[in-house]
Amino acid sequence: MKKLVLLTVAMLFMFSTIAFSQGMVTGLTGKGIKVGLNLANVTGTDAPDNISMRMGLAAGGFITYAFSDMFAIQPELLYSMKGYKYDVVGGDKETAKIDYFEIPILFKVLLVGGGNFKPNFYAGPAIGFLMSAKVADVDVKENMKSTDIGLIGGAGADLLMGTGTGKITFDLRYEVGLSSTDDTPADRKISNSVISFLVGYGF
Repeated sequence: MKKLVLLTVAMLFMFSTIAFSQGMVTGLTGKGIKVGLNLANVTGTDAPDNISMRMGLAAGGFITYAFSDMFAIQPELLYSMKGYKYDVVGGDKETAKIDYFEIPILFKVLLVGGGNFKPNFYAGPAIGFLMSAKVADVDVKENMKSTDIGLIGGAGADLLMGTGTGKITFDLRYEVGLSSTDDTPADRKISNSVISFLVGYGF
């Protein structure tokens, strides 16, 4: 956890230094909401066999603060449905439903040009706070860690709607868990893994 905080501070310092050296205008450049689809799974040496993705919802809001024309930081607050599906006797599948309130802190590289279509790339840490955990509709929250640390990387684009009328945002991202979700004496090594497709509106 300390390493993650130090990395975040270091990246903030780096972007702030670049912005100062370029003398660019900085500030809050946008805020908005987004919603999309999670394709969630788990990885790790103790992950169950014969698992498959759980489809779930991701939804929340964001703000964007620009350090320059090329660099920005984007904190988000999302409700994110994670988990997985697994095979049971008889060929049926059960679902592990693991849902979080999540705070990603994304460091963005904004590509210049492109008219009203503005691509970007981003990466950054995320911390999730466990809201509920059920396996085959049995509450297992007490067997899960209350927080989850992850790392997000992805690409997106903003489609500008016109002067002062907002923008539509598109995101494709992958999040890998950096910590185990298990909080039992067995201390099993299981981490979240999520692909997300998100669409939003910024203003």
